[in-house]
Amino acid sequence: MIDLCVVNYNTKDLLKRFLDSLHSDVNEQNKIWNLYISDNGSSDGSWSWIEQNRTSYQITAGWNNDNIGYSAACNGMASYSSGDILCLLNADVWLTTNDLVKVQNIFDSNPDIHILGPKQRDENGFITHAGIVGTNTAPAHRGWRQHDPNDVLFKDRIECVTVSGSAYFIRRSVWEALRYDSEYAKMYPGALGAFLPTPHYYEETWCSYFARHRGYKVVYDGSVSIGHSWHASSPKPGKGFSYADSQFKISQEIFRKACDQLGIERD
Repeated sequence: MIDLCVVNYNTKDLLKRFLDSLHSDVNEQNKIWNLYISDNGSSDGSWSWIEQNRTSYQITAGWNNDNIGYSAACNGMASYSSGDILCLLNADVWLTTNDLVKVQNIFDSNPDIHILGPKQRDENGFITHAGIVGTNTAPAHRGWRQHDPNDVLFKDRIECVTVSGSAYFIRRSVWEALRYDSEYAKMYPGALGAFLPTPHYYEETWCSYFARHRGYKVVYDGSVSIGHSWHASSPKPGKGFSYADSQFKISQEIFRKACDQLGIERD
């Protein structure tokens, strides 16, 4: 069973797109997911809409938070759920139930895969994720913004330094091992999950780096291809949004300090 943990912030229309896509092919045989939604203090009517549509979209549980950030929302939902695979998601992605069946089959057939990121393209067919490669000190987005309208590029499976946090699949057993790791617990006692408690960025990068540091395998698999409107759920850093920029820098420093404490190479 896959636990879908979706974070929404003022993206009601994108959340509806996600839910409509998820339900476009669902049936009694292929429904292998539970659905959790955390609304982080939206002001666009998202929470009332979620409550009104909870039954029709088969929402397992939902939370109406303050703007607590992506990491805290994901960690909170993960601590509540119990499926063997966790999927941490932005509301600006879209995928089908059969996409999730493919992911579950990959995990079932490959016990050495611990964290997985699918291929992602935006509405116009531009790649937003094809694996983050290179090294810890020089990570690079493979295929970034290449035009791929027919979904033919990067259909391979490769090991990565990390994968995109917009659709981040991880085995529950690995998540729990990282969450309760003794060294991590010393740094962040009482942490609800394996995502680093940053305000907005670097939470999944830490999770991948820490997982690989502990011997787990992170892969990109392009045989599963989903949609992603890049940064539609939050302002893009460096584009005149001072709040986003401040969260990026703060998060980066938290990430770097955590890596340094455990001797993990980083940029």
